[in-house]
Amino acid sequence: MMEDVEEDFTSFFEVAEPRLRHALCGAFGADRGRDAAADALAWAWQHWEQLEAMANPIGYLYRVGQSQALRDAKRPDVSPLTADGTDPGHGEEPGDFEPRLLHCLAALPERQRVAVWLVHGLGFRHRDVAELLECSTPTVATHVRRALAGLRQRLEVGSGV
Repeated sequence: MMEDVEEDFTSFFEVAEPRLRHALCGAFGADRGRDAAADALAWAWQHWEQLEAMANPIGYLYRVGQSQALRDAKRPDVSPLTADGTDPGHGEEPGDFEPRLLHCLAALPERQRVAVWLVHGLGFRHRDVAELLECSTPTVATHVRRALAGLRQRLEVGSGV
């Protein structure tokens, strides 16, 4: 019986952990996002029966992690990417990007920053982001569109870029 629970949770964890970590890192920065994801997943293990019955468990865990990150007032704010431009979820080498991008991303409202980060930074589908953020797919599209418009305006580039 316990082996089945562990097996079910392990399967869930393998799918949920990277999605949750990426979303929370996009919202709260690398360090705070990873910590929030770890806290949310620890909560998931402790409340597995309750979580397993939910229609959108990853979305719920995003809210658990979000609450934890917001309560963690001792840490300074960090940008969605690390200072050297690496992806907080992967630790890969930074690519070529506008140096002001990190500051401009950090200036976006949280939902816009998370949506544009997941869609354009990590290649998530709008449908997956909608499930994670517990909103509709058109709402995600609006967040992404507004985020891109805000980034273009702050970076002073045309819409063709």
